[in-house]
Amino acid sequence: MRIGDIHVQSRRVFVAGFLTSLGSAALAQSGGSSFVGTWKGEVPGIGEASLTISGVGADGLVQGRMEFALQGFVSTFGDKADSGKRTNHGTVVDGTLTIEAALGGRYVLQRGGDALNGRYTRGTTLDVPVTFRKAA
Repeated sequence: MRIGDIHVQSRRVFVAGFLTSLGSAALAQSGGSSFVGTWKGEVPGIGEASLTISGVGADGLVQGRMEFALQGFVSTFGDKADSGKRTNHGTVVDGTLTIEAALGGRYVLQRGGDALNGRYTRGTTLDVPVTFRKAA
């Protein structure tokens, strides 16, 4: 095998690896894209809520914000949940949206038709069903 052959072969491996990574990124995005939109619902014990998902990255990280009618609280999505910075941490993995909320607690939601259904838990004292419906 000549040096030129090795160079061509290594380029082929690199290109094949690159194309494979693009395919997996597209799959990750398409899985999360069904969550994009504005969703409205009622969280028992908290009140009316609006969840706006503007995007889901290839890594599953959610972009957008949550709003609660109670005192007009608004929080955005970031790298981690932080009540002082008013940030939530949201991910979409295997068709499940998980949100670590700025106000505390965790939402675990799955898409079913025009709704996100699941549970909101906070510590050991609150574990309630929640449904967010896609806004028109």
